[in-house]
Amino acid sequence: MLDVHPPHEAAHTWKDFFIHIATIVVGLIIAVGLEQTVETAHHRHQRHELEERLRIEAENNLNIVELNLGRLREQNDYIQKMLVALNTAPEAQGHINLDLSLFPQPEKAMYYALTQPAQTAWTVAKTTGGIGLLPEDEAQVYSRLDYEADQLNIDLDFTRAQDAIVQLYQARRGMPPARARYLTLAERDDLLKAFSFASTQYYDMFGLQLNESGACRGVLHGARTVDEMYRFMIDEFKRVPNL
Repeated sequence: MLDVHPPHEAAHTWKDFFIHIATIVVGLIIAVGLEQTVETAHHRHQRHELEERLRIEAENNLNIVELNLGRLREQNDYIQKMLVALNTAPEAQGHINLDLSLFPQPEKAMYYALTQPAQTAWTVAKTTGGIGLLPEDEAQVYSRLDYEADQLNIDLDFTRAQDAIVQLYQARRGMPPARARYLTLAERDDLLKAFSFASTQYYDMFGLQLNESGACRGVLHGARTVDEMYRFMIDEFKRVPNL
């Protein structure tokens, strides 16, 4: 708060009066300037703190995505092996000779839980109005990073693909061992359809995870616009050949 004090002595001439007015005006200008300088410094400090929190979160999320990609590779390897086995199993009298008990159960082979990247720093910034501390282009970069994390959380088809295979396996439990070693053509086709769908969804999830990791790398390497971030996202796909 700025306090303006009256002069201790009355002005006896116009000159004295204008000197007092000029003194007050200059004092106010100095006070307002100091106040704005302090406020600007405070906002700059808040902005740097927010950027650091967002950077740390992006670094942690990049580690999470790397773990997710490793799990996805293992899962997809199992899916591709099952597709080959189902397509090449010998057929005789309307049955497929494929003993599924020799293969890992999908609950063990496919149900590696994927970890959702954290979005706390950006969520808090939106709630508290901290976004206003960032330049518009930079805010759009972090908004895009948040969007990529959202996509990993809403891909329900990925879970559906896992569930469909598990249900087909569960339907065979309790069968006599001799029966369990064979698949009818219809059962083979159902499993082929389920594993083919799962293969598609796993490749889609690979892509979403790579988008997230590319966006994180963009933040960590100082991308200040969404276009700059896109370049890191494109490079991320080049980093993983034969996706």
